[in-house]
Amino acid sequence: MKSHLDQLMNKWIEGDLDPEDAESLRELLAEDPAARETCYDMMLLDQLLGEREEARAAFPEETTLPFPTRKLPSVSTAVAAVASLAALIFAGLWITARPEVDATRASSPPITASSDSRITIAQREDRGQWSPGELLRLERGTAAIQLREGVLAHFEGPAAIELVNALGDIRLLEGRGSFQAEAGGQPFTIETPGGTVRGSGTQFVCQILPDQAALVEVNTGSLELAPHTGRGPSKVNAGEAVRLEGNGTLTPTARPFIPFRSGLPEELALFQDDFKAADGTLLSDHVPQTGQKWEATDETNPTVIIKEKLDTSSGSRRLFARLAPHDPGGTGSVYIFSFSLTPPSWSHDKVQRMDGIEAIAILDPAGHELFSLMAEAVNTHRWQLKGGGQLSPLTPVCALWDHQLTVCYGLDGRVTLHDGGTAQAPVIASIWLKDPAPVESMLISNRTGGDLAFRRIGTALLRAPSVHAE
Repeated sequence: MKSHLDQLMNKWIEGDLDPEDAESLRELLAEDPAARETCYDMMLLDQLLGEREEARAAFPEETTLPFPTRKLPSVSTAVAAVASLAALIFAGLWITARPEVDATRASSPPITASSDSRITIAQREDRGQWSPGELLRLERGTAAIQLREGVLAHFEGPAAIELVNALGDIRLLEGRGSFQAEAGGQPFTIETPGGTVRGSGTQFVCQILPDQAALVEVNTGSLELAPHTGRGPSKVNAGEAVRLEGNGTLTPTARPFIPFRSGLPEELALFQDDFKAADGTLLSDHVPQTGQKWEATDETNPTVIIKEKLDTSSGSRRLFARLAPHDPGGTGSVYIFSFSLTPPSWSHDKVQRMDGIEAIAILDPAGHELFSLMAEAVNTHRWQLKGGGQLSPLTPVCALWDHQLTVCYGLDGRVTLHDGGTAQAPVIASIWLKDPAPVESMLISNRTGGDLAFRRIGTALLRAPSVHAE
């Protein structure tokens, strides 16, 4: 006696499916891997036997399966047709099995992000609405996105993600995501350049490599991977990893133990000073709200706080701002430096003195300079990033202006300078360091006519926990 699936498949091949049977077949193919396997076998057999000259589409136009419309002349062509069906099933057929879900999903996926993040959606800086078909770009930082009930993803920039549908399925084009999909819900789907990843009740990492291969590592549960070429899906279990190449080739690989991100980075305040002290207070006697006591060296004249500002006018000097002791974490940690600057009181000499230099250097625990922001009078005091043997192009921002700057420095070596008070402000300079290291202090210096004045200086560390599944 034929099974229900066999009956439906035979009706489909013969072109006799009514709408109710068509819906039943879609649901079976979407939810049951064994049913899909049987479907592939029956289609392949039908084509190899050459039973039909032309196959008719029995589904409504918007959900029509790509069944071949002529007799296939060879085994290889038949296999290609089956692969085409497999790709469609995994890329979107199962989504149409419950169309009423789309109608009930009124809001876009909620997005929260780390303070070092910069996100655009369809080139908009407003991340309040993310609609199907729109591309979300995470330039840097970490974003937590509740793709649907029971499916939480953490992406690390740079990353590019397209929302495929209102159910929360995505197309991962660039970057890395850590995914937690609870059991019992409708399977969650990720489309990659080489195929589709699908699962429920699983925890896994998916990373798109520069060569467009998808590296998939499963921590718990299991996944189905359906390459765009090849016959049927493959199962990847907990503790396993595979490469899904851009051309659809699927290759098991040694487990790389990609760090699994389960939350946004922990943010620690390491330095904070708004210079709220009596006029004339020596900077060397001043203790910031967060961080260690200032240290002043090589002063032409003593550095004092005036009108709740730190101003280097009246001579050259070197001023050390030491961060609070801290554990820097791993390579995913990011330091965020914020500077609120104001014009120095000595501005009358800036036109004539063309040898002036202003600098803010970031130092490691040994006192070595990791990188610096520097401005020179010969360059009209415009900021540049310098470090690791690199010097960024001149920015349009002058060190003598009333302005805010934000610097993000990751222990992966990336440094970005932002024109504004947060990392969401435009990036105006960037460099990469070959040998990144934790930060111990900041050094503010000026010489030969250069001057800086600050209303506020702050530093925070974003330290994210990482989990390695055994």
